[in-house]
Amino acid sequence: MQYKECGVRIKNKIPAFPLKLISFERQAVKKSTLFVLLILFVGGFTLLHRVLHAPAAASQWPAGAPLTCVVPWSAGGSADTMARQLCQYWEPELGTNVAIRNIDGAATLTGTKHFLEQPDDGSTIYIGTQMYLSSCILRQDAEFTMDDFAIINFQQFDPVTLAVREDSPYKTLHELIADIATRPGEFKCGLIPGGAPHLASEFLKQKLGLDYQDVPFDSGNAYRTALLGRDVDFIVSTANGDRAIQGGARVLAVGDVKRSGIWPEAPTFNEALGIDDFPQLGSARFIAVRRGVLEKHPARFWRLVETYRDAFEHPEYAAFRESVGESAISAYRGPEASSRMNNGLHLLLELYAP
Repeated sequence: MQYKECGVRIKNKIPAFPLKLISFERQAVKKSTLFVLLILFVGGFTLLHRVLHAPAAASQWPAGAPLTCVVPWSAGGSADTMARQLCQYWEPELGTNVAIRNIDGAATLTGTKHFLEQPDDGSTIYIGTQMYLSSCILRQDAEFTMDDFAIINFQQFDPVTLAVREDSPYKTLHELIADIATRPGEFKCGLIPGGAPHLASEFLKQKLGLDYQDVPFDSGNAYRTALLGRDVDFIVSTANGDRAIQGGARVLAVGDVKRSGIWPEAPTFNEALGIDDFPQLGSARFIAVRRGVLEKHPARFWRLVETYRDAFEHPEYAAFRESVGESAISAYRGPEASSRMNNGLHLLLELYAP
């Protein structure tokens, strides 16, 4: 997917003006002629400058106009936390307030439908999570498609984990799997249906022939609380999300190509299982607007991209991410790379979805 800047200045990029350099031989042109040309040049440049820096009524984002950020999860979860911290630094760049609106339910379907019902003028931002977005389309028969979203950035890739309580008798994934195999149907696994953790659970069941119960929850907070409350035996979750229960839980494996900086003692699933085909899976959290913003108000879209990047790269926000461990899962990728990542994750769910 190709994005164009549509005449708006993006950080570190200089717009190419359609001006030609004209050389004059000093003796061949009179001063009066040069004076007239100078006026025309300055006047033309001033007009171009005004067009590119037009006020809100044109295509730039209206200064001071409020925005709403829709988070399709309940307050307190990983995506909600990311949104609230980001917007603290994004607001000054935009010159306006951003209101967070949590609309959870049906593994992001409820909040996503609400977001797509809002005007496509850039006034509403969406904090999405793959593969829940693709799951809404592929498993819940949602009426929207991937083409309804214009992605600003995939900010986080949080690899899946398998975790037990700290006082659990299982010290390794191999020990847990061995017990599940001898007691089919007895173990309960907490997860959110439709996302990367669900896909990881299905992979384990199919690959190893395991029989256990998947217990569905609407949020990471809910299934982590259930784990600590002994309502489930283990959870398939995410590395950064599980920081909330660090000290009360132990991660037995991580679904990435290398060990997590957050849980360095935990092996990858491939290491723990002695295989090499466990897919790289994680909750990929992104910022997006409706596709119509890019198509109808391209300058507003790129204004959001520019101010988002400034906020993401703010030294204080970078220090905050480092302090809470998010730097290990966060990056600025930009619209094009994020779009490729989004399509790749969608394809992965098409291939492996239960």
